[in-house]
Amino acid sequence: MNNLQRAYWVGGAFTLIGAFFFSLQDALVKWLSSDYALLQLLLVRSSIMVPTFALICLARWGRQGLVTRRPGAHLLRAAFNLIAFLSYYYAISRMPLVDALSIASAYPLILTLLSGLVLAEVPNARQIMAILAGFVGVLLIIQPTGDEVDWIGASAALFGCLSFAALAIHTRHLSKTESSELMLLTGAGCILILSLLSAPFTWSQPSFNDLILMLGLSVAALIGQYALTNGFRYAPVYLVGALEYTALVWAAIWGYLLFHDVPTIAVMIGAAIVVSSGLAVVLGERNNPS
Repeated sequence: MNNLQRAYWVGGAFTLIGAFFFSLQDALVKWLSSDYALLQLLLVRSSIMVPTFALICLARWGRQGLVTRRPGAHLLRAAFNLIAFLSYYYAISRMPLVDALSIASAYPLILTLLSGLVLAEVPNARQIMAILAGFVGVLLIIQPTGDEVDWIGASAALFGCLSFAALAIHTRHLSKTESSELMLLTGAGCILILSLLSAPFTWSQPSFNDLILMLGLSVAALIGQYALTNGFRYAPVYLVGALEYTALVWAAIWGYLLFHDVPTIAVMIGAAIVVSSGLAVVLGERNNPS
């Protein structure tokens, strides 16, 4: 195994870890969002992330770790992150969640296209087939309703999907010169500012148990973001995008354990296809001549 292949395997491992913790974060958001505003959850999350990543930067590189010669690129990444997040949740507010997820599931396919056009990271034929198979698995899991489409909501979901893809591409590009910790720090800092501005209108005093869950959500988000950002650092974006499908498998598990949602046969088949397609993309790198 050469150094490039080893880096891809490291990136794949980081991505799988990130997918797990992001699914845990989503489960905690679902649990808490019925009683608390999303921006309040983001405020607690960002309040943990900002000092944590600032301390990591200082510990690893000193004050120099907080300095960048590319502030505009960091702001652009933060903007992609914020726009993608707001667009996706605006879509959810207008249309059924399952329909919004159907559109958002095109994210790895858009990543594949953009990575070839922007980064010249072109997957081979077998990997393209595996990614398409993963997309079919996602559709089996989420089972689109087929009801009348809210075109404004659908457009917002598609725009959010494009923004997430742009975020992934820009993260891979920016990681060539910037540390993962600094990228995460600047992104979390922008969300912290926004959520602080909204706090007088959205804050509701949490119980002790709910505060613990909010802190757990913050830790899960911190680990997930750190792992996924390193996934993009070490691996091509199409590989990361394919492995991110596994978050849906974890989502089905959390749904059963926490919300008593029993997966259907179609969901279980889709989960098997998702996992298999992700493994096929990773294993395809073993025969990649690069």
